[in-house]
Amino acid sequence: MILTTARVSGHPGVFIAPPPIPTMLRPERLDIVGFVGVAPRGPVDEPVRIGRWSDYESLFGGFEPAPGGPVRLLPYAVATFFRQGGQVAYVVRVAPHGEDAGGSAAATAHFQFDLPTGNFAGLSAADEGTWGGELRLRLLYRVAQHVRGVVESEGALQLPPGTAAPVGSLLRLIRPGSSDVALRWVASLGDRLPRGSTRTVRLDGDPLAAGSIDVDVVTGSLQIDDLARPGASEVLTGLGLRPTHPRWIQAVLSGRSSTSPTPGSPTDRHLVAPIGDWTHLDFTPAPSLMPLVGKRTQDGADRSHLIDAGAFFDPEQVATSWIDEDAGPDDRDPHVGVDRMGRVREIGLLCVPDITWNRYVPTPLPPVRHPRVPLGCRCHACTTADDPEPEFLAAPDKPRDLDARNPVDLADLISRQVRIIDVARARERFVALLDVPNGLSTTQIAQWRSHFDSSYAAAYHPWLALAGGPGGRALPIPPSAFAAGIIAARELERGLPWGPANELARDAVRAEAAVTDAAHDALHELGVNVYRAERDGFRLTAARTLSTDPDYRQLSVRRLMTMLRLTVQRQGADLAFEPNTAELRDRLTRMLTTLLRGLARQGAFAGRSDAESFFLHCGDDVNPPASQALGRLIAEIGVAPAVPLEYILVRIARDPDGSLTVVRDER
Repeated sequence: MILTTARVSGHPGVFIAPPPIPTMLRPERLDIVGFVGVAPRGPVDEPVRIGRWSDYESLFGGFEPAPGGPVRLLPYAVATFFRQGGQVAYVVRVAPHGEDAGGSAAATAHFQFDLPTGNFAGLSAADEGTWGGELRLRLLYRVAQHVRGVVESEGALQLPPGTAAPVGSLLRLIRPGSSDVALRWVASLGDRLPRGSTRTVRLDGDPLAAGSIDVDVVTGSLQIDDLARPGASEVLTGLGLRPTHPRWIQAVLSGRSSTSPTPGSPTDRHLVAPIGDWTHLDFTPAPSLMPLVGKRTQDGADRSHLIDAGAFFDPEQVATSWIDEDAGPDDRDPHVGVDRMGRVREIGLLCVPDITWNRYVPTPLPPVRHPRVPLGCRCHACTTADDPEPEFLAAPDKPRDLDARNPVDLADLISRQVRIIDVARARERFVALLDVPNGLSTTQIAQWRSHFDSSYAAAYHPWLALAGGPGGRALPIPPSAFAAGIIAARELERGLPWGPANELARDAVRAEAAVTDAAHDALHELGVNVYRAERDGFRLTAARTLSTDPDYRQLSVRRLMTMLRLTVQRQGADLAFEPNTAELRDRLTRMLTTLLRGLARQGAFAGRSDAESFFLHCGDDVNPPASQALGRLIAEIGVAPAVPLEYILVRIARDPDGSLTVVRDER
């Protein structure tokens, strides 16, 4: 809302201006991708908007594998998306749910400061995971200001101009020429005086003797070092040491971080959070202002081995009671994983790279010697001595995710992918990008494909490998990650109507399955989008959905129709408050016509003129008086989407005289 001042009857007044009426409609962007997967750190089931890889790495961690378990594919998918040219993504980290999964509190590292007053202040890492055990906390007492004050006869303390000592401030008082030190708290302030004047404060405790006195204003400085990320730290300065202070340490930790690369977003969290109620605490230091060192009272834990399908989807009783996408904070349903990401209004694509993740029992292989640890002497004297054992690192365990070659695992995976499509179909705002399970033959892929029929889903094959995986080996990652970046980059560069195909998958070094011409033909007819090996790499050869409806076979058509509906719904919502008159219908007609003509110029429609490309009815023929009396305004829009060119047929005919005629037919 806008506050505007005006003069009424000779005196100024304030009124709330109505929301501005839109004069034109701008196409809603659908290039933002939602990623749901497994990460070693970061908020759980909370969508976080990121604009570059470094944002992801600072909040969710890097490429470290799960302890004794499968490779986390989420970081590789997000990095690949940005490498293909994507610009904005949302990320949701999943965690196990249910009674047998324990709780996030038990998996979060805890700390405490033992206070000189005999109490302690508890803190926890911002989120669960072993990373919290690598935090180091110190609370330093700093002298923010050193001034000379005067104690008046009434016991009040007069401070010079510019002294910042609000209520709740801690003052260290020293008489000139004396070594005695007193710590006192500011209990109240005197009347506000003009700028540049002295300020009088009253202290707690017994009155002080009149006379001059040296005053140190003491504040806290909380330093948090994250040893898991060398060089990463957070320092909070100017902290109040009592609850009455405006920068009380608990209040600051409960707020947002000002050092975040993206202020105002969920990434601006502090590394730690207070536990419990601190209102009965104060951080009174020793007169020497010795710092406090945080003591870790509970290690963090990685619960990746407990993640299963229940971590990715709402419980059934919650999923069947969805509220519309505009539900606010009063919606208390515990949405998780894919269902939580589905409530993000901005995403136009959805990827779940870790959808094959399954529960496992972490059983590390026999340890191997760390390469940097030298071999010790093996003589009898040394082997019998009580020398410390050399340092060992456990070898990484084999993945235990779902194996599509196992019929039971394949059925489980299909049910998860069907559930993803259900979320996309219910929201009608984004397309779910599915990965054809790795290791299937063409016949098996056809059987897998038969379980899906939706224009809100697209499938990609085969899996593509990236260099630099665990152990220096090439790592297969879901092909949807490449597709997400390709689709986003094509929309940003050329507009949404252009089909995202014939694009190179950057950084792909190997395909996990060889696709022959015959297999490619069969998969294309099934609506599976295939990457083919070319001289310069692997290229995405198609952009189809998994719909059997010919009108929505092309991905660009599905996204175009979604964009039109969202644009009208969201940007035309304010028109509901306008009088339903002919003028309003004319204005809406002009707005829609401008939008459709702009799309036509981008090549979105098949016609050669406006009349062939689209029609728009918003007059009295579709808005009769009876309908207007019910408060309705109806606009009928019809478009002829342009279908991407997929085939170039060359016909060769032999004439009776023996000559050859070549005719090219594009369609």
